[in-house]
Amino acid sequence: MKVIIAGAGIAGLAIAWRLAQAGADVEIYDRGLAGRGATWAAAGMIAPGAELKDESEELARFARASRAAWPDFAAELEAESACSIGYGEPGSLILACEGARAQLLEQRARQLVSSGVDAEFLTPAVLRRRENLLSSALHGALHIPGDAQVDNRLVGEALRSALSRRNVAVHENTEIRGLLIAENRVRGVMCSSGAVPGDAVIVASGAWLNEFAGSAALPPVTPVKGQMVAVEPPAGTKLPRQLLWGEDVYLVTRGSRVLIGATVEDAGFDTSVSTEACSRLVAAAARIIPALAGWRVSEMWAGLRPRTPDGAPVIGACAVEGLYVAGGQFRNGILFAPAVADAMRRIVLTSQPVAEIRSFGPGRFTAG
Repeated sequence: MKVIIAGAGIAGLAIAWRLAQAGADVEIYDRGLAGRGATWAAAGMIAPGAELKDESEELARFARASRAAWPDFAAELEAESACSIGYGEPGSLILACEGARAQLLEQRARQLVSSGVDAEFLTPAVLRRRENLLSSALHGALHIPGDAQVDNRLVGEALRSALSRRNVAVHENTEIRGLLIAENRVRGVMCSSGAVPGDAVIVASGAWLNEFAGSAALPPVTPVKGQMVAVEPPAGTKLPRQLLWGEDVYLVTRGSRVLIGATVEDAGFDTSVSTEACSRLVAAAARIIPALAGWRVSEMWAGLRPRTPDGAPVIGACAVEGLYVAGGQFRNGILFAPAVADAMRRIVLTSQPVAEIRSFGPGRFTAG
């Protein structure tokens, strides 16, 4: 079976890896460089405990299942690629900057514990003992020890290496301009380099899902811009061990730097960065770690998150036979990657519905 994948972000690469492991003939096409879009721009959190708020129960279950799959996914990927991806389980601290927020987090801690999730509320004194760089003005934090992280940039490189070892062709800087469809069945794609026949096409092109001809067959996805900053402290500074979440900012320690994110902007496909956004992010982070205001900004970048109208991912078969979509992961592309890859492997190779993605099907946007 020849499968063509449009998009070489973490979703497309992980899907290709799983399909190649199962014996499929796979080729990937990307308009840019593999792993250098939203995957490169992310912060690598694998944190359903911190990130899930008002999501549906179906989405929460999918997120938790994917989180549970990450340790084995990471170990297998490192073994097959011979690349480290920096997987770790530091846990999350969801911080309270005000007393009212602390009360809400205490209540949420009790709810999580009652539902079987490992969580606890930390008083300000305990919080400061855990992370001594944190502001003394904080009113406590919800601690979720099960949240994890990975170096998302290394994940992209590892997946590329694993695919190379399986002789999967990854065509970079090759734009897909349309779908080849005959008698309501996909027959391949039309690329900038010419027609490419295939038995199945998986569109995993992130924010660009609707940007090539024939997109009427695909569900709606729009780009949401996110700017991020990395700062470096003075030598010898002991950086936070855990993922830190404020109400409008998060902080992730990555090696000798702290990543600060992220803006949420409806700006089309613009990926420029601004000093104004940099200043806002650093100022918000400094309310959590006051000393950070004086640290050196070492990098600033922007990425485009793919969002559907209802905020949930879109995963599954389209109305055109042989056409599949894996998109709309919005802020959870890294978290969802193992579950998306496994689900797409099953649905493409067996043509059978997959129960855990039933509510994420593309048909929900066209049903009358």
